[in-house]
Amino acid sequence: MLLSNPRFQRGRERGVALIMVLGFIIVLAVMAAAFATNMQVEVKLARKANDDVKVEWICRSGIELSKYILAQQMANAQEPYDSLNQQWAGGPAGTNGFNVFLENLDLTKSAWAENTVLGLVFPDQNEFEKKIGNDARCTIQIIDLERKFNINRAAEDSMGKFPLEKTFELMDVDTGLSPYLIDAIKDWRDTDDNRRVSGAESDTYEAKTPSYTAKNGPIDDLKELLLIEGITPEIYWGSRAKQIAADPLQAPSSALRGADDEEENTYNFGMVDVFTPISTGYINLNTASREVMQLVPGFDQSRVDLILQIRVGLDGIDGTEDDEPFDDVAQIQRAGFTTDAIANARRFFSVRSATYEVTVQAQVGKLSRTLVAVISRASPTDIKILYTYWK
Repeated sequence: MLLSNPRFQRGRERGVALIMVLGFIIVLAVMAAAFATNMQVEVKLARKANDDVKVEWICRSGIELSKYILAQQMANAQEPYDSLNQQWAGGPAGTNGFNVFLENLDLTKSAWAENTVLGLVFPDQNEFEKKIGNDARCTIQIIDLERKFNINRAAEDSMGKFPLEKTFELMDVDTGLSPYLIDAIKDWRDTDDNRRVSGAESDTYEAKTPSYTAKNGPIDDLKELLLIEGITPEIYWGSRAKQIAADPLQAPSSALRGADDEEENTYNFGMVDVFTPISTGYINLNTASREVMQLVPGFDQSRVDLILQIRVGLDGIDGTEDDEPFDDVAQIQRAGFTTDAIANARRFFSVRSATYEVTVQAQVGKLSRTLVAVISRASPTDIKILYTYWK
């Protein structure tokens, strides 16, 4: 019979063997493909880890570079002030003094070039491309915090209601709401649990959320204001649109909450635009905005406008070559201030800044990171990093 035919048996065995060989080949092919895929993943992870290290240290180098820039600026005896036309602030500089290091500084150009961030951190372009690659980018933004009013000083009882009351007036907050906001901020900031007439202390917060109490201490992070009774995101940011623009990762859910059934309150600016929790407590005449200067008692809009007219120069624009920064608070006499007004101004104003927020944005390949540092500068040789965080 056919099934017992030896030739047929050998053919069937060869067929089974062939099928087994094909099966093994398929298994090996799948394993090889899986191995190749895993290797690609490993390579990508290794490359990402390598890029992550590069980005981190570019960011940290940017912070150190910022410290050096600020030290050099303060050491420049020809410019005994800090102003928006100096190059640390993005201005052209070179008009009121001379500093070789700052002469052609450009912190905003991200690619490698002379006098840019990467060019100063890696002076040798060949070494830079060898160690980092030619696809790295980095920029630095330096902002002095003395351009804002210190929120802790504004909330002190010795200041009365003026700074906070004036803030809400300029923002165009409902005048009926203002007393409640002022007292709530002061109750949060003071060291006791005695409620003010229109304020909010620990019992107010605990009634809504157990274990939620007033801080009864200085404000360390300005976003603490959002924890205070009555302070809405719109009051803090100015509008939902500004909140989303400033904090896109966290803003949408809070900014859009109730958007369909609540009318949005939009203000002229937000508290974040005029206050800081960290500074010397003095306001820099050369960097502060019109709104911030009006928070000082005795400095109404007309007086502030006179100061700004002198500061910005003929072109009327801050941070340009024809700026005329003040190198002493007494120089506001040029704006018609009396001796008594100057004495009052010295209680609040200076022409130097001592606290800076430095933001370094770095990118290597497709990986980008942002490092923020708050820096304290007491002298050209005494510059400290107060804290840093990744944004």
